[in-house]
Amino acid sequence: MTSPQQLDDLLTALGLDQAATFTAVRGGDEDTVIRLFGGDPGQARAMGLEELREHYEGDLILVSRSGPALVVVENNNYQGSREEVLRPLSRLGRAASAFWNVNAVSRLSLAEDGLVSSVFDMVVPGDPGGARPEAWEPLLEGLTFGVEGDDGWGRGLVAVGRATGARFDEGWVRGPHRVVPITPVPRYLLGQGLVDSPLLKREPFVSYLKDVGPGLLGPLRRHALDLALAHAELSEHPLAVAALTADDHPAAARQRLRDDLAAAGERALTLHHALRAAEPDDFAPEWERPSHLAYRQGVVFDVLAACVEACPSPGQTCFRTSSAPSSWR
Repeated sequence: MTSPQQLDDLLTALGLDQAATFTAVRGGDEDTVIRLFGGDPGQARAMGLEELREHYEGDLILVSRSGPALVVVENNNYQGSREEVLRPLSRLGRAASAFWNVNAVSRLSLAEDGLVSSVFDMVVPGDPGGARPEAWEPLLEGLTFGVEGDDGWGRGLVAVGRATGARFDEGWVRGPHRVVPITPVPRYLLGQGLVDSPLLKREPFVSYLKDVGPGLLGPLRRHALDLALAHAELSEHPLAVAALTADDHPAAARQRLRDDLAAAGERALTLHHALRAAEPDDFAPEWERPSHLAYRQGVVFDVLAACVEACPSPGQTCFRTSSAPSSWR
């Protein structure tokens, strides 16, 4: 079996040690996999794996078979790490991906039966997510992630191989590969963690789902802002009320309001730090600390300041929206 060190050496030799994504799926055919990545099989052409290093920019995938799996390699891209790609792939068979970039942002993902089962950061692996966060565990025996000073990604490829049967060996490296340009798959409106949320059975979300589309972006943003104001107990605060009518203010007044909001945010965060210093470390739950309300207020004031600064010219809408359902306006 290929070791993590051997795979680290392979990534270096291929010029993929700085930023890449390796995705494998146990099942399906090449054309289907290409389409699930947003590519057209008719545009595929032969290309050697070692040539991928020359394509650092642009949306390309390199597709090939390795053992019982189909493997997709990306240079400086991350499409195979996305839920929108992994979930459909996993309906063909178990899928896995390892992604990393030059900033040491990384992700090791496992997907099965249309869901991302388990996903974690290979640098800071302590908090896995997904439908079954523990699903990676039996596949990681002998692999240690998050070791300080060890930035090799070979162990991620070992995990992908164990999950799918892919073999990143010499035969695969020298075997036939096809390169295809892709158009990134559109982002899901709702991630898998939100699909069964009870909020979707309440207004305003019931009305949103009846007419899903780009036109709802304004109402969604405004509703999120209203929720944040309520959570921070700022719904009636004069500065917050003024911010929500910033559309009507001339540029100079908006700038003064932005400065006042930023100053209020600084004061709230200063209060938070002062209160927090006097609180016991073992206070639980964290969000019920007396200092936490001041922290939330500081964050919301900063968001309002940024929104006011981004407001368009008077007469154009910033915070207001006329397309919100009448049942909750």
